[in-house]
Amino acid sequence: MSSKKSKDYDAAARWAEDDMVLPRNSTTARRGADAAAAGRALLARAHAGRPSLDPQAEPGTESPKRQVRLPQAVSEQVDTIAAAQGRRAAEVMREAITLYVQEHQSAQ
Repeated sequence: MSSKKSKDYDAAARWAEDDMVLPRNSTTARRGADAAAAGRALLARAHAGRPSLDPQAEPGTESPKRQVRLPQAVSEQVDTIAAAQGRRAAEVMREAITLYVQEHQSAQ
């Protein structure tokens, strides 16, 4: 980082800590302990990584990752379906695997 940027950050921090004036009756501005708690919560969320795909999972739990190779034509079809649905290819594949597992789980 250049010293110019460092100086800009320092000036902004001084302004925020010393000179910035917040509206007295603001419903969104936080001060003191409330501001510190909100900052800690924000940092905790930022360092938690991606949320688990499992809504029942404990916070901080990572979803298992699987990798699969596909024939080029199938991969292109997944991309086409995802684009047409305005979704990511991973979401399309996750849904397809979930439907497959549900269908074949009852056959066991």
